[in-house]
Amino acid sequence: MKLKTLVLFLVPICAFFQSVQAQINQVDNIVGENILIQSKVLQEEREIQIYLPDSYEESNKNYPVLYVLDGQRLFLHGVSLYQSFSHFKKTPEFIVVGISNKYPDRFTHFSSGSDNFLSFIENEVITVIDENFRTSEERLLFGWEYGGGFVIKSMLDKPNLFDAYLASSAYPITNTTKRMDSLLSSNIKFNTLLYFSASTSESGLFVSANKLDSILKRKAPVSMKWVFKKLEGVDHSSTPYSAMEDGVKQYFKYYPELQFSTFDEFREAGRLPYVIEYYKRRAEKFGFSPELSEWTKFTILRNAIRANKFSEFEIYANTFISVDFIHGLRGNRPYEITDFYRKHKAYDKAIYILEILVEKDPESEKPLTELGDVYTLLNNKKEASKYYKKAKKLSKD
Repeated sequence: MKLKTLVLFLVPICAFFQSVQAQINQVDNIVGENILIQSKVLQEEREIQIYLPDSYEESNKNYPVLYVLDGQRLFLHGVSLYQSFSHFKKTPEFIVVGISNKYPDRFTHFSSGSDNFLSFIENEVITVIDENFRTSEERLLFGWEYGGGFVIKSMLDKPNLFDAYLASSAYPITNTTKRMDSLLSSNIKFNTLLYFSASTSESGLFVSANKLDSILKRKAPVSMKWVFKKLEGVDHSSTPYSAMEDGVKQYFKYYPELQFSTFDEFREAGRLPYVIEYYKRRAEKFGFSPELSEWTKFTILRNAIRANKFSEFEIYANTFISVDFIHGLRGNRPYEITDFYRKHKAYDKAIYILEILVEKDPESEKPLTELGDVYTLLNNKKEASKYYKKAKKLSKD
């Protein structure tokens, strides 16, 4: 009897899963497009991948291009970074191009055949991309390991081909480092960004990167932009992921609205003069307004609140706070400011902001209740009662 019951129970379950399975439609998950190039330089057919920004079809803009070596492995990471950066407005939108390479051919292309491979990139890959897509001719090149060594050598061979040379765990760079030393001694000028990184766990690679860093510290001209990032707790196979992210962010350094995590970070950066200079450079490079954004102003105030630095908070509050500024704050943010004023008995300033909030949203009971609380602290029962009654009426309505 139990067996019969179990069979009867299983039959409808099997029928259910068969029904669900029948309703599933599988489609290909396609990221970007593949382009085949008949390379005269390499005398073979080469595949490159391209991913266009979300706004590409609806706009007439020109876009920067991130060229990613070893695209067979790292192209999708470049696309993922683009999606994250553009969503959170960390960088402008950009095109991602992956240049695939097979093993073991990549070792030849990035070392003994590097001159030929650079010619392929310059004269065929870049030409195809610039002729067929709307590019701004602003280019970044990223490579890892042997590809990283190729990136640094390419900067010395063609310093104006790319605007940023991003290298992760670059190898080998001993000869490149000597050449860099020689070129810098001759007072050559580089106007591009060189970003390179290595993990402390990569022994010889880290030593070579440190040597290059020391040469740049001693001899790099003021005009040269370069960053050396020491990675902790990252193994060799993982370094390209953090390096590509950080390198792209370094190149677009002045694009995002500036914000600070702590008040100490704001203070160590150089306080308000640093912020003003940041927005000046942001305007020059990307065409934004040179005025400080409301979000930047609020993060400075919020960090002063969290650090309980009232005297410094007042300096910046007196500079930043206006009717428009308060109107632009969402959610509970204006009340963080009024609560801080109340905490330090600056009741008149709390009242000023709360009255702006009442005018902004006369149907909200919160600023009315808060005003009642402030007047209670001032022992002004008449004014407190007036605002409490208004808040109560709104609550009933």
